[in-house]
Amino acid sequence: MALFSWRALKDFLHAQLCYQYFITPLPLPLEKAHRGFARIACEFLSFNRTNIIHGSTPRHYVIHHFAAKPNARKILITHGWMSRAAYMARLIWKLQQAGYEIYALDFPAHGEARGFQVTWLESAAVLRQILNEFGPFYGVIGHSYGGAMLLNTFHLAQQLPAWRLDCIPQKAVFLAAPMTLKTPISGVARYFKLSGRAFSRFKCAVKKHSQAHLKYLNSRQFMHASDMPILCVHGEDDTTILPDESKHFCRHYPHASLTLLPKVNHVNILIDERIEKIVHDFLH
Repeated sequence: MALFSWRALKDFLHAQLCYQYFITPLPLPLEKAHRGFARIACEFLSFNRTNIIHGSTPRHYVIHHFAAKPNARKILITHGWMSRAAYMARLIWKLQQAGYEIYALDFPAHGEARGFQVTWLESAAVLRQILNEFGPFYGVIGHSYGGAMLLNTFHLAQQLPAWRLDCIPQKAVFLAAPMTLKTPISGVARYFKLSGRAFSRFKCAVKKHSQAHLKYLNSRQFMHASDMPILCVHGEDDTTILPDESKHFCRHYPHASLTLLPKVNHVNILIDERIEKIVHDFLH
């Protein structure tokens, strides 16, 4: 009996630790190979943005705004987990040069935004707020977590009146993005080597803090109801989010197109020069 109780307690604590990690974007140091790019990218953002917009609802977030000529098409750019808007600098620069008005987001607890933790639901709520307040947006671009949160926002907007979007973006680009929440959940569970019981508790914690919204993250519903053109770009060497994510989505969504890049992984997809042209040509 005591052994069973100890195992149950261990699984409970293990699951809770896993969940805290799941919602905490730890400020880990960058790999040496990327530090030069990160420094230049942050300098670019500081010197070239038109202004900074601070939002407080539902959480504090920051938008780096790059103005353009009147009536220019608007693009919303979202970064990945444990990342920041500055690391999307190459795309920001390319699209700004092409005449687009850019809104580059720092999610809560990322970049220049305040906070220590953020849930997926809070991130989606921030996106809904931005899309409705600063739209209409011609296009949205998301890397990894940012792409997943955009897709989750579209899922909820389709099915729940409270999440309605005033205007749906005309086009979307997902860069190395997980297409379902199951992917990061399973990835974190494997990283922590959760037992079956601990994994169940971890999923229950995610569900509890999702306020019953998890059931609306249904790709099939989106695929049947949406006609938004979506471009998925994935590096063939990506081991963080496997290219199969994008392949599967594009295989089943009739309005999606797929570009696979050789010798590109989850991080350097943001540095690869080919990305600029691929995204620009899709949006043009």
